[in-house]
Amino acid sequence: MKKIQIILLAFACLMFGSCNYLDVVPDDTATLEDAFKNEENAQKFIYSIYGHIGNMNRYWIPGQIFGGDDCITNSKGTTRWFAYKSMIYGEETANTTYHNFMRATGSPTGGVSYDYYTAIRYCYMLLNNINDIPNISEQNLREWQGEAWFMIGMYHWWMLEFYGPIVIVDHEISLNASEEELYAPRTPFDECVNFIADCFDKAITFLPARQQNIKWYGRATAAAAYAFKARLLLFAASPLFNGNAKFYADLKNSDGTPLVNTTYDAEKWKRAMDAAQQAITFCEENGYALYTNPANATMDTFERGVNNFHDFLVEPRFNDIEFLWGYPHNNSQEEIQRRSGIRTIQPYSTNGWMTNFQVLFPAVESYFTKNGLPLEDDPLTKGRNLYAYNALEGTAELNLNREPRFYACVSYDGGEFPMDGTVYKVQAKAGEIHGYTMSGGSPDMTKEYNCETGYFLRKFIHKDTSYDQSTKAFAYHNYAWPLIRMAELYLSYVEAEFEYTGHLGITSLEYLNLVRERCGLPTFQQSWALAGGIPTGDKLRQVLHAERNNELMFEGHRYRDMRRWMDAEKCMLAEWKCWNVWGSTAADYYTIKHWEDFDMHEGKRTFESPRHYLLPIPLAEIQINPNLVQNPGY
Repeated sequence: MKKIQIILLAFACLMFGSCNYLDVVPDDTATLEDAFKNEENAQKFIYSIYGHIGNMNRYWIPGQIFGGDDCITNSKGTTRWFAYKSMIYGEETANTTYHNFMRATGSPTGGVSYDYYTAIRYCYMLLNNINDIPNISEQNLREWQGEAWFMIGMYHWWMLEFYGPIVIVDHEISLNASEEELYAPRTPFDECVNFIADCFDKAITFLPARQQNIKWYGRATAAAAYAFKARLLLFAASPLFNGNAKFYADLKNSDGTPLVNTTYDAEKWKRAMDAAQQAITFCEENGYALYTNPANATMDTFERGVNNFHDFLVEPRFNDIEFLWGYPHNNSQEEIQRRSGIRTIQPYSTNGWMTNFQVLFPAVESYFTKNGLPLEDDPLTKGRNLYAYNALEGTAELNLNREPRFYACVSYDGGEFPMDGTVYKVQAKAGEIHGYTMSGGSPDMTKEYNCETGYFLRKFIHKDTSYDQSTKAFAYHNYAWPLIRMAELYLSYVEAEFEYTGHLGITSLEYLNLVRERCGLPTFQQSWALAGGIPTGDKLRQVLHAERNNELMFEGHRYRDMRRWMDAEKCMLAEWKCWNVWGSTAADYYTIKHWEDFDMHEGKRTFESPRHYLLPIPLAEIQINPNLVQNPGY
């Protein structure tokens, strides 16, 4: 009998409570007959499929969270603990990759390693054996097939996003397969996209619109399949792979087959627009919407916007109103909260809040004004020295008159940081309680948990999350991590329509305003009336990119978006400003410095085109499969 290894990294308590997903079979090994001899065992097999997703938002998370220009960890942490740094500092090579999604071995200690191809194999095993499960219910028969197709699509999609054209696996590969079947070449990009889209389409026919039972939150739904199909097609339409001869004209299999179509196709944007609309229509018809907290209803517009935007993430345990798919791993959010909080005691201590995560200036400058305009376009801020200190307000001009999402997500010297059931006034100058640790009047660079930009990441912390100094214990408010949510769909439609037609139609304006209304901003039309009217051309493109950045900031989208837009080299090599965090007076602190002046990492921030737009195919995989060709630059 064929033996299979069941990976038991179960989907980490989908119900935020206890779970017994780890007792699939004794010794983690079973025959196929055991795995599918009844519904109970088959259910556990399903959990093992989800288990390969991995924990994507721990502090040693892959680059999609911190590999952009929106947030970063402090420099003392090594790549061993913060794998994204391999991308920032050019440490990714074919021989040493900290991000391996093809095989769960071979990465350096602390690297991010997931075996997605094994997970795909398990999905096909389920499809090939599901009809043999005795007395399986009709509901489980349908939904489990849908989950298998959804996860086949997802695992291929995640690899496509990181590697570009990949090897598509469209069936269960026998243990006795021929070398030709085992050692397949990479599949052309457009074929990859079509295959993954087809997987999501198949999943949609089997899956429910949403999970009705809270204990199944986090499992696949038709809404999630529609949404990820829309994300996939937006990615495919974007400049990185839509006619990119500059990067990929020479990316071919060994037999000469081109892996990327180098002819631009505008219809790909139409396909992306239609997919986003289909997803939006389906989701709205099934009760999905942008989350607003009823408790905020009596607040004024601005305050309500701040609170609604902060609450959508941290208030519900699983935001099943807005989240189309979420990752409900308790420990993930505990880590990200602990490392975002501000220090509450002196002297410096490694206990309690750690101040690992900090906001970069490009993110701060991206947020709009309170009038809903970019800083350079609003008459309120245009032409002003925004980096000057405002003595009356006790902070920089840059931190004043900003949009609600800024205050919901970012804290700064002189600003507020709700935490521990109270509201702290941030004191971030050197030597102050939240500022850089000093020793003998000089910065103590042996201490790890210091903010190196002057901006603190508030977005992930619930106001009631607290730390008890006497017991050294945290009381976390746990919540799910949004893998995809309604706001993204609205903004994806807007982007796709603009790129396809060159303007914004009635529907795009409606969707933009839905997103803006939730966070307390004026309508798009009202905002731009203050600046002479809605812009056109490249300027409008930049504005729409900013709309997306500001809504999805710090959720892992910036890494993806700057690459698919082919902006990454410009953004990653731009000067990253920061406040003089070693300054102990307002005059010293509010001086613009280079972030790298405070970055103690032994490497130098870099970004090379086309190399760093994709991950390298691990050399170990190429040595196993000689038909694999390497990505450009490696």
